[in-house]
Amino acid sequence: MSANAPHADARHAAFGSVFVVAQHLDRLGDVVLAPLGLTTKQWLLLAVVEKAFVGRHPTLTEAAAVHGSSRQNVKAMARGLEMAGYLRLVPDPIDHRALRLVPTGRSDVFAGPEWRAREAAFFSFVFGDLAPAEVEQLAALLERWLVAVAARPSTPLEPSDRSTR
Repeated sequence: MSANAPHADARHAAFGSVFVVAQHLDRLGDVVLAPLGLTTKQWLLLAVVEKAFVGRHPTLTEAAAVHGSSRQNVKAMARGLEMAGYLRLVPDPIDHRALRLVPTGRSDVFAGPEWRAREAAFFSFVFGDLAPAEVEQLAALLERWLVAVAARPSTPLEPSDRSTR
């Protein structure tokens, strides 16, 4: 066994666990969001549009970059959100090929007391086995990792390319 094996095994475990946790969170979130006619992925897109682009309406391409998804996937989700009344897809006034995502105000439901109570219960359910300090540490690690991963090119380096880094 090489000196790098435990490190590599931890990376494998962490990488796989992130996807399994995401699957569970997606399923649980879909249940909680069902009364609003939303999926977890649609909720995330709404959050991206409203929180990452404060004061302006992003294009599909801009939202896709922050969401971490393809433009086509974001467009499909945005169409669903448009049909549900949460967003409008509006042609950019300068570049008519670009579509801007414009919230309708329907997502204000998330600021209401009923949703805040549901959100608090959901977070207690999801994070209940972790101490508050552990949740803070997890959030900090994930944010740091997200910034690093989002800054990387979309094509991973080949093993022979690592020596040039």
